[in-house]
This record gives sequence, structure tokens and C-alpha cells, in this order.
Amino acid sequence: MAESVVFNAVGRLGNLLIEEATYLKGVSQQVKQTQIELERMQCFLKDADKRQNEDESVRIWVSQIREAAYEVEDVIETFALEIALKNRDSTFKKHVPIFNTRKLYKVGSKIEDIKTRISDLTRSLQTYGVTPIKEVGSSSVLDRQRQLRWSYSHIVEEYIVGLDEDIKEVVAQLVNEDKHCQVVSICGMGGLGKTTLAKKVYHHSEVRRHFDGFAWAYISQQCKTRDVWEGIFIKLTSPTKDERDQILKMRDEELAKKLNQVQKEKRCLVILDDIWSKEAWDILSPGFPLGQKSSSKILLTTRNREVALHIDPSGFLHEPGCLNEEQSWELFQKKAFHRNDP
Repeated sequence: MAESVVFNAVGRLGNLLIEEATYLKGVSQQVKQTQIELERMQCFLKDADKRQNEDESVRIWVSQIREAAYEVEDVIETFALEIALKNRDSTFKKHVPIFNTRKLYKVGSKIEDIKTRISDLTRSLQTYGVTPIKEVGSSSVLDRQRQLRWSYSHIVEEYIVGLDEDIKEVVAQLVNEDKHCQVVSICGMGGLGKTTLAKKVYHHSEVRRHFDGFAWAYISQQCKTRDVWEGIFIKLTSPTKDERDQILKMRDEELAKKLNQVQKEKRCLVILDDIWSKEAWDILSPGFPLGQKSSSKILLTTRNREVALHIDPSGFLHEPGCLNEEQSWELFQKKAFHRNDP
């Protein structure tokens, strides 16, 4: 599990460097160095994860690195949310700096503290006899793809064309109080912009006002049920360090039950991005209060219409259309020539 958490943190740091470079002046070096430290750590985690049940010192070390990775995610989440909110509210966002020097210093200071802790943990590895294990081949590529998809719910793409009506329709369904419609599905072939649409909806001001808790999970064909449940539950409950440790010790059945319960107690929105099969849902379903009394909703993206209908036959199914010629040309111009804008 620690390995998965660190993968996610590395991916989010990479995305932060790419997507938010404009706002990171002065602290980008700390972000990059923290990413490098976590990447080094990944080589050791396979061995450490295997040995933590046999060695109490290794178990404590794994717990500390997991906590540091979670703190990285918390800093990024707060930073990205501030950017999204200020971008939305500022008419002159191209000309007014979003973050003053003091705020950037605080971000840089937090990241520097975490990086120092990670460096200290790395240096202590030889004490425990933990050895690096490097992965090669397609599995590491798949891991990288998974971590990127898991980690980029906070990135709202700047160049969007032809989705206004889609956004309006999906948002309306999500904030509808109808208890019979608990699942909203965005369905269509690859490349239609399903995930882009889901991200725009996820950050929509009306959706943010309507729901109390938010979580984004990338499912894929290689998803691990436990990781999905844990990731969603942690996002919905914002646990303390001690509470996180308790979550990690829970049996799968207990975790699924608690995840199900929190969605009945709070009005939550959970995004299940790229769910491929009916079987994947059947395995994940104990964690969700579908068919039970709940104001929470699921927004899912899938290529398979039958999957959406299997999950909730009475749910709302949205199928985005392709861009017309004029919209395609507009999108091309925005992406190709945006650097020449004054």
C-alpha cells in the first residue's frame, strides 16, 4: 500500500510542475527535489512492504514514508484548489499574480520540510537492510499511467471546446435531488473527452456547493479494489495520522462497510474514471450505497454502455458527441497558438 501512495504522490508532483508552473516561481526547485526523493524511495518500497510484517522497525519506517506521501498530496490538493478558485473568481487572472511571496514561501517551506524528512528516511534504509528493487517492462509503464490518472483530478484543462451543453446537462443531473438517480454515467469511445468533461463537472461551482465530500478514483483494467476503497475513504473523511493508521489496519469488509456508511451520512460525489467491466463494479460495489437511502452520487466514465446500465439501470446516461468541423478548428487554434496571445 505504501508503494501505491508514493506512486500517487510522485505523479501529483510531476503534474504540479507541468500544469502549475506559472504559479510555482520560487518554489519549483523544492517541488522537483521532493519528486526526485520520492522516486528514489520507490525502488526500496517493494522490499520494505514485503518485510514490514516481520520487522517492527521496517513497519514504522513504511508508516512514516506513507504519511510523508500523504502530506505531499495534502499540500498539492490545497494549492491546486486555491488556484482553481482564484482563477474562477479573477477577471484579470492573466495580469494579477494569484499568489503573493508570503503564500509561496509557506508552500515552499512545507514542501522543503517534507523533502528533508524523506531524505532522512532514505538515509536510514541501510540500518534496516532494505534493498532497492527496480521494476522493468510493461508493468512499470502501467503503474505510471495509473498514478497519472489517479492524481490529476485537480488539473482543469484550459482549452475546452464544445462541452458547455454537456457540462450543463451533467451538472443538472448531479445536483438533482431525485433519490432514484444515484449514478450519472458519461459513456463513449476513447478520445471523446469523457474524463475532461468529468473534471470540469467535478470542479463546477454548483457541484462544489451541493456536495459535502469529493473523491476521484481511476479504475482501469488493473485496479486493486483495496487501493480504490482506501483512496476514496481517505478523501471523503480527511483523517488524522492516527486515523489513517487505523484505516490501513482495517479488514477489507470493514473498510467497505465504513466507506458505504460515510456516503449515507454525508452528501458525497465520487468519480469512478474509466471503469471497463461489469465484473469490476461487482467487486467494488460493497463500498457504495447504491439502492440504499443516500444523497450521495457516483459520476462514472466508461467506454461500455452496458457497464453503465449494469451499474444503475435507472441512472442517467450521457453520451458526448464528436466535435463538428468548426469546433475542431477552434480547438486546434487554441492549442497551437495560445503562446502567441498577448
